[in-house]
Amino acid sequence: MVVWKLNKGADRRIRGGHPWIFSNELSVSPKGLRPGTPVLLQDTKGQFLAYGYGNPNSLISFRALSYNVEDRDASHSEFIVRKVLKAWWVRKALGYGGSFRMVYGEGDYLPGLVIDLYHIEQNGKRGQVLAAQILSAGMEELLRDLELFFKNLVEDGVEQKLSEYTWEQTAVVIRNDVNVRKLEGLEYQEAKLLKSIEGIDLTDIDILLDPPKAGDDLIPMATNLVDGQKTGFFLDQAHNIQAICDVLERIDVDDGILRILDLCCYVGQWSTKITSVLKRRGIKVEVTAVDVSDQALAFAKKNIDRQGAVTIIRKLDVLRDLGALPDRHFDVVIADPPAFIKAKKDVPTGRHAYLKLNTAAFKLVKRGGLVVSCSCSGLFAESELIETLSKAARRGETEPRCLLKGGHGPDHPVLMSFSEGFYLKMFLHHVI
Repeated sequence: MVVWKLNKGADRRIRGGHPWIFSNELSVSPKGLRPGTPVLLQDTKGQFLAYGYGNPNSLISFRALSYNVEDRDASHSEFIVRKVLKAWWVRKALGYGGSFRMVYGEGDYLPGLVIDLYHIEQNGKRGQVLAAQILSAGMEELLRDLELFFKNLVEDGVEQKLSEYTWEQTAVVIRNDVNVRKLEGLEYQEAKLLKSIEGIDLTDIDILLDPPKAGDDLIPMATNLVDGQKTGFFLDQAHNIQAICDVLERIDVDDGILRILDLCCYVGQWSTKITSVLKRRGIKVEVTAVDVSDQALAFAKKNIDRQGAVTIIRKLDVLRDLGALPDRHFDVVIADPPAFIKAKKDVPTGRHAYLKLNTAAFKLVKRGGLVVSCSCSGLFAESELIETLSKAARRGETEPRCLLKGGHGPDHPVLMSFSEGFYLKMFLHHVI
């Protein structure tokens, strides 16, 4: 195993639990090393700091897998299987019964690896799908035999009673179709169905989601797990949707119908779950679902309709076409756009996009209504978003009160030593 030493004083952050080391913190140049090579990291005196892997092609030259000197097998796929099983057990202990994020990179001490687990159902047949993204050269090197890795993981999961589904009842989708891989010197790859389940079509599949209210039935949500956005779905908003549903359980509805505007709706997760809660109160729901994707809107209509809402589909660009919608018409407006800021150079234009979208949201909501404002741009600080929302509220001629703020849920854990992991932000406003 290659040994790297740090410059004097450069060990403070990693001793505090941060998993990254940058190239200028190393005492020697990382150039010439094969990307993904296992590395033992030491301080300037030669004392052990961490096991991990190196990459001379990235500004982040080292990513830590373990801070335990006994973990000498940290460079083997069997070690990664054990770490994933531990992450899986944590989610199980937290009560997840539907679909959830099984591995969240650094938050599970597995930098460069994201795995979503989807429980699926089609034509009365159930199974599970593991949708994975491999985002670093080190993780790609560790998991060279992906099929064997996932087969071992599934079989061990059954043995440890984490899952009832066998390898034959499991599909695996590799979603390396993300540009962030290029920062590691890796290629953008088209989505790949590594393993299928006989008789199951993953391009139009019902995933089963935990309901907003404990004790209710799992909620089916139709989506495309092969080449839909991200890993086919956005699991990170479940915590925020539950919080909004808790508020809506108490809200008064004056005219017997609650109108929701779901901007950037994708497959309609927000509206579907909210409708499932409101219908139990006997409240009629009308949803206007807005997106630019025909496929997403078709899924959204299917999902929202079967929860009992009246669904109106509008194919609109939220930064250009929202003037076509009536002002002060909606009881709830949800503004949950894709990341407008993907690199530091995007901050000015991204900030303007968040301002424009949320200004429209505040104009479209009724007095006494609710506005949900979200950002999944990790490079857009919460303080900047708050300032932008304050300006949007003024331009929208409203006096909103912020009722609560949210972020990602327990299946997206973040290390307190790794603030970069906090990316999702949500604010709920009451508009008067």
